[in-house]
Amino acid sequence: MTPSKLKSLTSAELKQLFENLCIAQYDALEGNEIASFNRRFDRILAIENELKSRPGDQRRILMTLFGHPNMQVRLTAARANLAVDYIAARRELQAIVDEQWFPQAGDAGMTLWNLDRGFYHPT
Repeated sequence: MTPSKLKSLTSAELKQLFENLCIAQYDALEGNEIASFNRRFDRILAIENELKSRPGDQRRILMTLFGHPNMQVRLTAARANLAVDYIAARRELQAIVDEQWFPQAGDAGMTLWNLDRGFYHPT
């Protein structure tokens, strides 16, 4: 989806598209379809950037996906919100680690490790 098409969607529509892409990304990962996973990554990042560019940084809408039954949705929403609400996003990442649902728990753990050591600075 082109940036101009993303601009025409409401924040709620972008959130739904984000959720659907994350679920598809989870399915691709489970099926070891790495190319499919990576293609969805670029689309998810475009949605995050569109939400970020909106007045008030609309990435906050993705926080409603915290606690989602799909771990990839939770992980991606938490990472997207580290610059918006660091404490809530970090708490969600820790919850993913604590639930031990791999590989997302490993990814969340590495994100926390990189944050703690100053290697990762959310924007």
